[in-house]
Amino acid sequence: FYTYINGEKTGIEMWEGYFDNIMNEFSPVDGRWASLAYYYHLYEGWYDESPWVIPDNKKALEQFETIDIKLLDNVTQKIMMKLIKLLKDNLDGEIFIEYS
Repeated sequence: FYTYINGEKTGIEMWEGYFDNIMNEFSPVDGRWASLAYYYHLYEGWYDESPWVIPDNKKALEQFETIDIKLLDNVTQKIMMKLIKLLKDNLDGEIFIEYS
């Protein structure tokens, strides 16, 4: 996850396993995946095109904020808090997910 601030790339690098731990905490909404969970579970978005722009930062933030952070291990909790901060600080900017 990264963005550009004053022309400089800034963001969070993480092991894919931590990201998987976070994404697996989401539940379907009315029987359907929504926001980032939709792309994650259908292997679309950043899997097809990397880097990939998050289409709606506000919805992504709202989705991350539904996770009970206490259910995550310490490292994943720290990553989660950084992701939430990145989204909050850049709600109106482009945030990219790069999968490699």
